[in-house]
Amino acid sequence: MFQFKSILFYFLLFLIISCSSNKLSGSWEFIDIYDGEISQTDTLKTKTNNSRYGTGILTFYQDKTFNSMGNNGTYQIENKLLKMKYNDDENITPMKISNVSKNYLLLFSMAGSPKTWFYKKVKEIDNKK
Repeated sequence: MFQFKSILFYFLLFLIISCSSNKLSGSWEFIDIYDGEISQTDTLKTKTNNSRYGTGILTFYQDKTFNSMGNNGTYQIENKLLKMKYNDDENITPMKISNVSKNYLLLFSMAGSPKTWFYKKVKEIDNKK
């Protein structure tokens, strides 16, 4: 009985982790950066990209790799904390996943002055690697 509970526990843990990373998989269009932490997208849904920071696409693949404006790397998700490591950088960039849904992504950067990065999902046919 103990072995069955252990197997069930690890299976459920794997399923939860897989589901959260699957929500993140896909391409996201950068819209803007806001001061502080924002966790709701209600007031942001009508925003379009006219940011002074420019434009860009951030793509997360199911094999735990990502691409951001021509820079590649790997990522991990642990308890709503996204850890991104660019291939050409030895440092890890931690971002809190403040909100992720079918259409919107809010990432909160705690480094430096706290900022929330707002992204909208890009509609694509296939995004598997």
